[in-house]
Amino acid sequence: YLRTQLDVDDPTDMVIANYVYEKVHDNTRTVMRYRSTFPTNKRFTWEDVGSFNKSQYLLMHSVIYRTQLLKDMGLRLPEHCFYVDNIFIYEPLPYVKSMYYLDVDMYRYFIGREDQSVNEATMMSRIDQQLRVTRTMIDAVDVMAVEPRRLRKYMESYLSMMLTIDSVFLRMRDTDEDNEKLKEIWNYLKESSPALYRRVRSNVLN
Repeated sequence: YLRTQLDVDDPTDMVIANYVYEKVHDNTRTVMRYRSTFPTNKRFTWEDVGSFNKSQYLLMHSVIYRTQLLKDMGLRLPEHCFYVDNIFIYEPLPYVKSMYYLDVDMYRYFIGREDQSVNEATMMSRIDQQLRVTRTMIDAVDVMAVEPRRLRKYMESYLSMMLTIDSVFLRMRDTDEDNEKLKEIWNYLKESSPALYRRVRSNVLN
């Protein structure tokens, strides 16, 4: 499908496929699909998108962006920082006008290694980088102004997930400094967009 887009006048902005969690320690696998959310094997827009499950997000493992779209919007990722894949997925979404979903397992994500960036202990030690990414996402998009509504609701949910991760790990560390950082990240969102703050704060995750 990607090759066919090289020769058309209006190529698809974002191609989506499934990914598979391969868990190293217990030798299990979980396929993350989007059948209930996206039309299959046809081009569509945000108006055609269904509801996302609470644990269902578009991640780097599931998305391929049209390169020129990323160049035209001037996407820049923070250097020497982990977790920037969240920015890569989140920030271009308002620029996406056309999508295509293939119900195939495109990417295998092996999780459970002790040195992995999403390992619990590693994430706790890199919480400042996680907070930096969250702030960058808050600054990057005025979510309350995003249209259509379905995209706005999804981006609101994604930001809620990020704030949940921040909150959980800061509370697990549970020092005075971490409690202060927790207040700061929520205040950062509140000062940026009081309306978005109220919606994210009352999200079921938070």
